[in-house]
Amino acid sequence: MASKKGNAGNATPRVVQFPAQDDQQNSQPQASQLPQSAPIMFGALLKERRKKAQLSQKDFADMMHVTRNTVINWEADKSKPDYNLIPELCTLLNIQIHELFHMEVHNALTDLEDRVVNNLRQLAPTSRRVVDKMISTMVDEELMAKDQMMKETFELFLVRPGTLAAGTGDYVPEEPPTYTFLRKNDVNQYADGIARVNGHSMEPVYLDGDDVYYKEASAASPGEDVIVDTDDGAVIKRVDDDYTLYSVNPDPQYAYPEKNEHNTLVIRGIVLGTVHSSDRASKEDRGILEDLFVDEIREFNEEHNLDGWE
Repeated sequence: MASKKGNAGNATPRVVQFPAQDDQQNSQPQASQLPQSAPIMFGALLKERRKKAQLSQKDFADMMHVTRNTVINWEADKSKPDYNLIPELCTLLNIQIHELFHMEVHNALTDLEDRVVNNLRQLAPTSRRVVDKMISTMVDEELMAKDQMMKETFELFLVRPGTLAAGTGDYVPEEPPTYTFLRKNDVNQYADGIARVNGHSMEPVYLDGDDVYYKEASAASPGEDVIVDTDDGAVIKRVDDDYTLYSVNPDPQYAYPEKNEHNTLVIRGIVLGTVHSSDRASKEDRGILEDLFVDEIREFNEEHNLDGWE
């Protein structure tokens, strides 16, 4: 297939552009920008919880084996209890130690979680088991719903070995393909796999490090971008009106070199568009997807003889 002259690169690219992520997400205030409520002072918290426990200052003082005047000073922040009294104080007033001293605690219970735990402790053993079974059932149902949603949202895609370049192309390694998980969309529903772009010579259409969706094909129409395996390596080129290939970059220095009948050029697929960052699964999701797609992964490995690959 003969090449097109360098100025042919001005043809309009036929590349699907993916929408940018909703700018509104970026406009949301960060957690650090939100107004923070001031922590309740030691004495005020003590007084609040004492009243909530329906204890008078004298009753609480008697339970703590101190004088009423001592409790008055605690609640006025004029003094603090001895450290050896803190555990008993927290137990009587249902206060978490980190809450009392405004300490930052990772994985601490929220107010709702703390309330649920306290309510659970007041139940009889039989009632506790009923609540435990009910919660377990709800958790299982929600996890199953989440798994189903992820299975419907993502799909396993083949990752073509090696990379694609302009000019002379990149060497096609003799190794099996791998796979990845990507969110389904209107473009990749027609894709048979993805391939990685290498180098800056195809900018601004394809950037270095981009992954592109492609549909397997042995021929293409004018205006379509194709993946081509050549004697020199794998490239992305555009099909012109006379079915010759030319560079997607209009710069003459990236013009596709002349080819003749002795050169081998094999079209492997039609480029459908680039893989957007929002298409990719998070690291946490990838672990879950490995379990959800275990059957598809097994079929993929068998199809590409990956179990016996060395």
